[in-house]
Amino acid sequence: MSSAQANTATPAGQQKTGEIRLVDITKKFGHSYAVQNINLTIPHRSYCCLLGPSGCGKTTILRMIAGHEPPTSGQIYIGDKIVAGKSPVERGTAMMFQSYALFPHLSIADNVGFYLKMRGVGKAERRDRVEEMLKRVQLDQFRNRMPSQLSGGQQQRVALARSLITNPEVLLLDEPLSALDEFLRLRMRGELRSLQTELGITFVHVTHTQPEAIALADMVVVMDTGRIDQADTAEMIFNRPKTPYVARFMGGQNVLTGLVEGHAGGLVRLRASGGSIFEFPLDGPPPANGQPISIAVRRDHVRLARQASDLAGKGINEIAGAVTATEYQGSYVKVTLDIGNGLFVANVTDRDYSAEPVVHGDRAVASWKAADVHTLAEIDTGAAADFDFDASN
Repeated sequence: MSSAQANTATPAGQQKTGEIRLVDITKKFGHSYAVQNINLTIPHRSYCCLLGPSGCGKTTILRMIAGHEPPTSGQIYIGDKIVAGKSPVERGTAMMFQSYALFPHLSIADNVGFYLKMRGVGKAERRDRVEEMLKRVQLDQFRNRMPSQLSGGQQQRVALARSLITNPEVLLLDEPLSALDEFLRLRMRGELRSLQTELGITFVHVTHTQPEAIALADMVVVMDTGRIDQADTAEMIFNRPKTPYVARFMGGQNVLTGLVEGHAGGLVRLRASGGSIFEFPLDGPPPANGQPISIAVRRDHVRLARQASDLAGKGINEIAGAVTATEYQGSYVKVTLDIGNGLFVANVTDRDYSAEPVVHGDRAVASWKAADVHTLAEIDTGAAADFDFDASN
């Protein structure tokens, strides 16, 4: 599609779309890149979460989609239109800020109707639309209260109602749940997802919390230092990460690396630098002997046992180490092993842990099935081998 074609108005009768396309987007602040060469398509009516640690560029992308920050280079499309230089109103977007940005001197009803008033909507129509929106977010009984008289969750719903009342094609949410306590965060997570499904518009939600992204999103975009590491469904991001960074950041995987020793019976055999042997199903053309490969193993697919002898941990898909930490997580116990060249984590069910507990200083053996191994598209450089991203904490 040429720029000229993309910039034409939507023909009469053609439905607007909330599809977002970022094409070769780069943003620099001074001599530093906030994001670099980003290409991403967010489908119409999807719930997309931009996920990553602080400083990875996710909020910069959100602000560029909203029109609050111009890209240094590249194009942003919403539907079939290039939106560079257009206001949020012209883009069909609305943004809900992390701080909610409610006007403390206005009632809840006036806060929700503020943007309609700025656009010249008549008083009677404005009142009707505000009442409808307040009922949708279950706040109609609080219409005359001031923001300071509401709880954090209620204030969040006011901010959400104010953003949605303009009927945007795209709603942009900048860490909307970060100010809430854990109980309220879980409740509001469900409300956001239900509302997005009901409205049928595109939501783009920035978060640094892995469980939040997994629970909410049709599409998860994992970012690192201004680039996209992987954009996929929540299930694929969690179960089949492409890179060591994504595997570790999502908090559910261990990453191991070895050299190919051979393959037989549909299995590839790796030997790690410490002598451990790993096997996993062959997926695609057989790799060459001596080729380095990184693999990932889900923490909850790992079995753990006390190391009964020096031979324990020398078998296939076994690794031994010293217990450095045990953390009770309710339905499971997170056990961390020091395996000599990094950390290895097993999430052991509370029942299995009670049957054979281990404590700090014990020697233990982790083991897993070949079928539970996933190969990564990139080789682990070891730069983050000891950095334990953890979605559960």
